[in-house]
Amino acid sequence: MGDVATTARRFVEEILNTGDWSQADQVLTDDVVMHHPSAPEPIRGPGRRCAASSASSASGMPDLSLTVGGRRRRRRRGGGALAGARGTHEADLFGIPPTGRELSIRGISFFRFSDGRIAEDWVEENTFDVLQQLGVVPAPAGGPGPRAVRPLRAVRRVASPTSRRP
Repeated sequence: MGDVATTARRFVEEILNTGDWSQADQVLTDDVVMHHPSAPEPIRGPGRRCAASSASSASGMPDLSLTVGGRRRRRRRGGGALAGARGTHEADLFGIPPTGRELSIRGISFFRFSDGRIAEDWVEENTFDVLQQLGVVPAPAGGPGPRAVRPLRAVRRVASPTSRRP
């Protein structure tokens, strides 16, 4: 198999976005394990089982579209990719009746590779934000505002190994 970044991108764009799992054996190991916050237990391969779980999650948002952003730690055995998803909540989603709202989901996937294929996928997403978008959890009055972003930028500067202190 080729570059692990290409493999991760193929998994998202050619399999998850299309729902066509016929090529899954090219990017996933036979014993793949997927950890997703919406699944009570890890989803274990083969691809057929992963496909069924993915289909049940996507059924609440038939127009679900995933994107892959920047990569972190591009290595042969593992790495991470910033991810996003958009979709309209048009059917039951984890017991929440359809709201018709467009959802924007931010997250990150950490992959472990074996022989150039994905052996494990750990997904983390901002579930609290999704629940706010669905109206299940009330959003803060007036939103977080620009002041909430400033501390995050400061944390990034301090945490960055290349940052210089003023």
